[in-house]
This record gives sequence, structure tokens and C-alpha cells, in this order.
Amino acid sequence: MFVKQRLIWAGIIFVFLIFPVIVIWFDPNVDLIGSRQSFCPFKLLTGLPCPGCGFLKSMISLYRGEIVQSMRYHLLGIPLMVLFVAGFAVLIISAIRKKDIPMPWLYNMKLAYGVAIALGTYHLVRLAVYIATHSFYEIARESVWM
Repeated sequence: MFVKQRLIWAGIIFVFLIFPVIVIWFDPNVDLIGSRQSFCPFKLLTGLPCPGCGFLKSMISLYRGEIVQSMRYHLLGIPLMVLFVAGFAVLIISAIRKKDIPMPWLYNMKLAYGVAIALGTYHLVRLAVYIATHSFYEIARESVWM
């Protein structure tokens, strides 16, 4: 059961990590990704970005080697990618060895709370800047209502 559970979680992380590669390979307009409508359901309904808005664009830019552009799309994109890659590696290695790898920093609740607080703070600041720099009409135009 231990190995199966680890491989399931590793598979979920792998799909998450490989999705931007699939977009790069199969989307002929990937160069226009910054100017296209978001896939985010929250943004489509409200016109406002959610905490994860821009993360896929950040990952695509990171995979293409555009570090600065990646940080423009989502400031926490690169640190979260490092965390996901580390988690993937730990899950695969622990499944192969059939025992836990003692890595308290990866299974640390303080780290999880820190990431959540950083993401929440980043979102609130980004939301305040977004509302301050866009008119109501521009925000509504980003949604499906206009």
C-alpha cells in the first residue's frame, strides 16, 4: 500500500509538471499566451485573478527558459516548481526504496503554512494593484458577462 500511495501522488505531480510541456508542444499559438483570455473559472466569472492565475503561464515561460517573464506571470511560480520537483523526487525515491525518506523540511507544516501565507499575501497585493490599475469596465470585460 505504501508504494502504491507514493506512486499515485507522484503521478499526480508528474501530470501537473508535464502539462505545460504538452501546451508548448500542441498549442500553435503558445507565443501569444500572454495576450489570450485566461482559462481560470474564477477570472471568467468575476474578472478578477485568483491566487493561481498566471501559474500555468509562469510554468510555460520557465520551461522555455524565460525566467523574468515567468516571474511576471506569477511571482511564486519558480519557488513552487522547485517544491513540486523536490516532492516528486522524494516520492519516487521513497517508492523505490519502499520506506520513507527522512526529510522534515518537505513534510513540515510550518513550510505548508508559510507557502499558504505567502500565496495569500501575494494574491491580496496583486488583487489590490489589479483593482487600482483597471477600471470597472476593464475588469468586467475579462469576465464572461461582457
